Amino acid sequence: MTNKFDEDSRERMLLAYLRGELDEQDVRNLRNEVTDDEEYAERLEHLLLGVPDKGQETPAPFSLTEKQQRAILTRGKWKMRFTNSAFTFVIFFLIGALLLLVNGWVGMWVYKDQFKVTEDIINFTQPGVSTGSSGSQVGLLYGQIQMELREQVGAEQQNVGYVESTNFLWSVRAEPKWANGVRETKLFFRYPTDEAMTREETAYLRTPAWNTMKKLHEGTVSQLAISFDRPMTYVDYIKLISKHIPEYNVDTLWFAVDTGVEAKEREQDGNLLLSAGDVWGYAESRLDYGNAPIQVNGEGDRRAAAYLAEMKYLSEHGRLAREIGRGILSHSDPKVEERYAYLKEKGVRIYGAVVTGPTKELLKLEAEKAITAAFLGKVDWWNWERPAASGTQLNW
Repeated sequence: MTNKFDEDSRERMLLAYLRGELDEQDVRNLRNEVTDDEEYAERLEHLLLGVPDKGQETPAPFSLTEKQQRAILTRGKWKMRFTNSAFTFVIFFLIGALLLLVNGWVGMWVYKDQFKVTEDIINFTQPGVSTGSSGSQVGLLYGQIQMELREQVGAEQQNVGYVESTNFLWSVRAEPKWANGVRETKLFFRYPTDEAMTREETAYLRTPAWNTMKKLHEGTVSQLAISFDRPMTYVDYIKLISKHIPEYNVDTLWFAVDTGVEAKEREQDGNLLLSAGDVWGYAESRLDYGNAPIQVNGEGDRRAAAYLAEMKYLSEHGRLAREIGRGILSHSDPKVEERYAYLKEKGVRIYGAVVTGPTKELLKLEAEKAITAAFLGKVDWWNWERPAASGTQLNW
């Protein structure tokens, strides 16, 4: 370690060398010292490349040999390259860390809402279909959610595909992937228009379903979409169905609800038929009722409140609901805000339902005069007695 006196002496030696004041022996000694001492060489490099002090003559850099000058300059270039590389690495590292933080924040922020909105749009616009198990993956500024789509026929849940919802930053899209590439839509609903029609005028909307069910074997179960001549409450619906079928012989899978938009969508010709995407409602088993369990055939007000709360949530996330809705509903606007405003004013009124159970039990509804339309969905072999254990293994 050198003291201040030695440093001053070495500095004066360098300046004397650059002014050409050293004899030949001192020059050789200095050159050897510069070669062996990297710090000394850096000081010489600084003096060679720097600007001289005011009043001093410009030193003659050619006092060093060409080889020594080249070595000093090469050392300086590599030092600069290393400094630049380290600086670049730190910059990219910080940018990467920032992107990961942003991606994690955006992912958490988008995922929760994206998941819930996708689930609601499916459960509210696809009669007889509900969401099941789900999975997700999150990448850099990218996320993907997959949800199983289920359809109940009798007592069994059947996989009918899945819905895929992806996002890149705030851009979101969703698309259902139906088994075999398409959903066979057979569940239609007649919207109760103001134009009064007789049972004879609407018979063609019921007769094919009843006739088919009469020909089906007793050991079958079926899906059935039924429509009523007027909107009604949940309690009214239960009373109507219970007149014909015991509650243990029928499951209600989905309700068609008047949201005020249906009548505006198409010209009212007396028989306004709506199907998946056009009709709105809810799968009651998929609503969030909180921690307390709900009565099987009761608490109509609580069911309505749960559905209204979900519609409010969708209206508060209008942009997300529109982007996801356009993918699921064939590019049409879901008009969530308009539907929610109507429901909040008029209440939750049911005008149709998807039911499932033993075929011959469902056929008893033929006697109900309030039913204006009936469309038969899927039919399967008897499965009404639920097995002790069952399951489905998916491979996506």
